[in-house]
Amino acid sequence: MRKTFAVLLVLLVLGTIPAFAQNRTSLNIQCNEVGAEVYINNRLAGQTTPNFSFLVPQGTVQVRVYKKGFQTFETVVKAGTSPITLNVTLQRIGAVVTPPPPPPPQNFSLQVNANVAGAEVIINNISAGRVPFSAALAPGSYTLIVRAPGYTDFAQNLVISGPVTVNANLQALLVPLVLNNLRPGAEIFLNGARIGVANSATFSAQVAPGTYTLTIRLGGFLDFTTQVTVGTSAPQTIAPVFQPQPASYTFNIPASIQNPDMKGNPWSQIRLYIDGAAQKDFRGQVTPGRHTIRLVSGAFAIETTFDFEAGKTYTFEPFLGLNTR
Repeated sequence: MRKTFAVLLVLLVLGTIPAFAQNRTSLNIQCNEVGAEVYINNRLAGQTTPNFSFLVPQGTVQVRVYKKGFQTFETVVKAGTSPITLNVTLQRIGAVVTPPPPPPPQNFSLQVNANVAGAEVIINNISAGRVPFSAALAPGSYTLIVRAPGYTDFAQNLVISGPVTVNANLQALLVPLVLNNLRPGAEIFLNGARIGVANSATFSAQVAPGTYTLTIRLGGFLDFTTQVTVGTSAPQTIAPVFQPQPASYTFNIPASIQNPDMKGNPWSQIRLYIDGAAQKDFRGQVTPGRHTIRLVSGAFAIETTFDFEAGKTYTFEPFLGLNTR
């Protein structure tokens, strides 16, 4: 009988020890205090050193960590087959807990470009720099203005929640350019581009501030050309003075009246006077209007008056004849 009981006891021990080990799970507590009492299912299991380890039965486990002068830590865990680790921070009773500072906000890049070099960048009514402009801004709403003399402001509301690039296109302010002392039909050019035709003595156009080459073209007159600088506010007024185009002349000796026996240049024997002034050549230019022409060769002289028109070319040919009385 005793032998049978001993065998049964051995079998019971051999059978229950593995089952008991398989129904336990390691509970690990990492605590910030030494000497805190650890209660498992309301029974004292030990103290922290500051950490603590204990085998707990699988299933629902109540855990309480207590130390005098500190707030008690309590929780319920579900124990399975995997080890459990609890991070326990005991707070002293009456201590002021200062929350950790919030992380600094992430800044994002702002890049501003413009079609006008050196334009001013204004953010929230504060001058921030000039283009090309770059800065790191905290998330939020901003007012952006890009400003340059002679141009309208570029304004835009920005919401910064990531990198932002702004390409500002500034529009030039238009200023009156006024021309007086014109004649109908005069053509007006700026930098070689035709901008209009005068219908009266006055012509006006809206142009952007800047420096231009102004050309006014009128039939019968020399082109009027000048450099004009248009400002940003007051109208620019110009009264051009036109110079008539000169008339061109050429003198020619017909072969029918030339002496074939004469050697050399026949013009060497002739003198030309215009309005009493000797001319060095038999071709040239005169101002439009009436002029007196006189040809002298030896004992002979020819004189006449002629009305020259602006821009025209004339050819004069003397002729030789006899009158009988």
